Amino acid sequence: MDKTALTHQVSNNVLLLDEELRSFVANANARLWRKCIANLYHAAYNATRALLWSKGIQTESHDGAQSMLSLHFVKSGALPKETTRHLNALMALRHAADYKGDVPIDPDEVRQQRQWVMQFVNRALARLKSGAAKVDLSSVEQAMHGAGAVEIDQAGAEAGAPPPAPRKRQRR
Repeated sequence: MDKTALTHQVSNNVLLLDEELRSFVANANARLWRKCIANLYHAAYNATRALLWSKGIQTESHDGAQSMLSLHFVKSGALPKETTRHLNALMALRHAADYKGDVPIDPDEVRQQRQWVMQFVNRALARLKSGAAKVDLSSVEQAMHGAGAVEIDQAGAEAGAPPPAPRKRQRR
């Protein structure tokens, strides 16, 4: 695959990553913790796919993407060893959030997962910046800022409780 096609594939996954982070913010503001977990997982997954495409590696499944990430980025030392363990745990949590209504997902879990996903995505973006496939990362960097800044608290976490009213933004 030529460089233009690879850059296109990386850009596609960066766009999906950006949208998942923006959706995370909306879901966190609405206190939809299950959706937040799904957003965080898909953000990490799309960051993974962008990294893999940057090396010309195509995968057909979520498990395949994790295996290839481990082989090409974790084993080489480009990413920390615990990356695969965290990604596997997040995928299992996403499955529970999507398919098991009796498994509670609380704000503390969302906060913990957000912390890891933010670190992982920051590492992925740094690698993409230094890679051969040059893509515009400004939008996803803004989305990262928004995802990192959104408050995750207990307010409205009870079943059926409405989300709090949106706060007015202050001009700087």
